[in-house]
Amino acid sequence: LELDKSSLASLQSYASDLSGWIGFVAALVIGPVQPHSFALKHGIDALTIEVHVPTTSVGASAIHPHYADFSRCIEHLLRSISNLHERLHHSVAQYTMPSPSKFVSHGEYIYPAILVSLPMVVRAASLALRDMTSFQFVFVGTVVGTVLLASCVNAYTVFTSGRSFIGVMMMVVAWVVHRSIPQSRQEIETGVDFDTTNECRKSLRFVACLIGIYLHVPLLLANYSLGFPSAVFWTPLLAIFVLSDRLAAMCSKNTVLKTIMAIAKILVLVAISPSTILPSNISPQYALILYTPLQLLLTALWLV
Repeated sequence: LELDKSSLASLQSYASDLSGWIGFVAALVIGPVQPHSFALKHGIDALTIEVHVPTTSVGASAIHPHYADFSRCIEHLLRSISNLHERLHHSVAQYTMPSPSKFVSHGEYIYPAILVSLPMVVRAASLALRDMTSFQFVFVGTVVGTVLLASCVNAYTVFTSGRSFIGVMMMVVAWVVHRSIPQSRQEIETGVDFDTTNECRKSLRFVACLIGIYLHVPLLLANYSLGFPSAVFWTPLLAIFVLSDRLAAMCSKNTVLKTIMAIAKILVLVAISPSTILPSNISPQYALILYTPLQLLLTALWLV
């Protein structure tokens, strides 16, 4: 495949902008951070430096009134330019920069975020309208309550002792899941035989997709640099990598395949745990409020 000079230049420019955008996003998520970011965390939007210069002719440190007036004019000019820059800047308050001379506003980058999160919406809608026969309220309520409680306990231990017990919480959630699953097969009032375990899995996946959407929408609007990679990571795990009913039934009947699948799921869960995959300097609010609950929900979902 041969490209002309203009196409090759466009491709190189696109690749350069893409790498610059990835670097910009990575810098916002894991650093290095700019010096003013620490002030923003404490609600400090600006710093004012005030200088008092005596204008009288008494003393060696005094200056002529004309020089003082000239300094005030320079100060007013810089302040007006700063206010104008602030107005222009806040007209596009959220943006990403693929290069020092280009930026992508929130009105443009919100569409990829919608497309990335759309599979969770489609999966939840298909489960609610077509796939689920009976929503398992007791099972889902028990599991979601356990996940919420485990997330709160883990957050408390992190803030008080600086240690995360996500592995212990995952084992607790797995134990609750196995204890809460009803009898594997039962006959409903209509006389139709159906798999209760499969219905529990579908019900839990429906709720997990809703929770994933609920947690990522505000994050995408407030911190796109963190929300977009998070949505790219969690959307396939919650909504795309799903076995069909026929394949799931075949795996459950084959002991060897079932064992291999269980070991693979456990290894993946350990590999994507917060203490393993998340950088140490990432936002602790993201790790405790979004990542940990979704990690525990995925544990429950894969071990049903």
